[in-house]
Amino acid sequence: MAQQTRRDFLRTTGAAAAVIAFAPLRGPVSAPPPPGSWNHDPASPIGPLHWGDIGFPACGASLTQSPVDIRTGAVVTERGAPLRLTYRSSELAVENTGHVIEVPIPAGVQNTLVLDGDAYTLSQFHFHAPSEHVVNGRAADVEAHLVHANAAGATAVVGVFFHVGAKPNPLVDSILLAAPEAVGEEVTVGEASPAELFRHLRGVEPEHGRLQVSSFYAYDGSLTTPGCGEGVRWSVLADGGGVSKATVTRAHEVIARFPYYGGYPDNNRPVRPLNGRVIKQRRGCR
Repeated sequence: MAQQTRRDFLRTTGAAAAVIAFAPLRGPVSAPPPPGSWNHDPASPIGPLHWGDIGFPACGASLTQSPVDIRTGAVVTERGAPLRLTYRSSELAVENTGHVIEVPIPAGVQNTLVLDGDAYTLSQFHFHAPSEHVVNGRAADVEAHLVHANAAGATAVVGVFFHVGAKPNPLVDSILLAAPEAVGEEVTVGEASPAELFRHLRGVEPEHGRLQVSSFYAYDGSLTTPGCGEGVRWSVLADGGGVSKATVTRAHEVIARFPYYGGYPDNNRPVRPLNGRVIKQRRGCR
């Protein structure tokens, strides 16, 4: 059965899918990009500062957009239930979507997130380099986004930071090092559980694909790519795991070859204003 890719998921959540054009992948593009094209370069006329003007109005006009700068001196600490995740092993098909490096979850694999009693199913996870969320103005080297939806179509995303360090996460390294250069291409790198993304995070240890995360930042925001649909429940784990320097370098090399990026090596959206929103730091009870 066909796998649900990130583009398919964004269609089902009402966000506009990118127009993926099979253009030369190296160097600047002289011809104007086709309608619907976009990139992450703030200096580009199809970059994030202009998404609202090139066919994605929610990206420019909405007030609860993501990502955001998490200012630790302004967060509100609250007690509450932890994130409860049950992730099973499945095939790792690493896809170049033209905007992110993504791993879609095969059809029939039930990976679940329970957040405040609501159950969500994992559709895919993907990576941004550097991180999209920042803490006190500082970005991590890589941020993973695990995208879930519930039966009513609501979206919950778990963001996980990774910093270059002494204990690289093997799953992050294997996925990003294997990322194909050609847009639309997939490569398979064996099987693993997405729970392995959480290995070595402070206070979290996967056990047989099940884990609880008792400390995280929480706020309501949006998808971070066009069409920037809102109503997304964000849970951000900023303590972070490790990633190798070689892996980060490789991720930026692949991003720079995305169509209409003109060699721009990053795929993070700049942070958006909170507009009165309060970020909570969950201190859960197990």
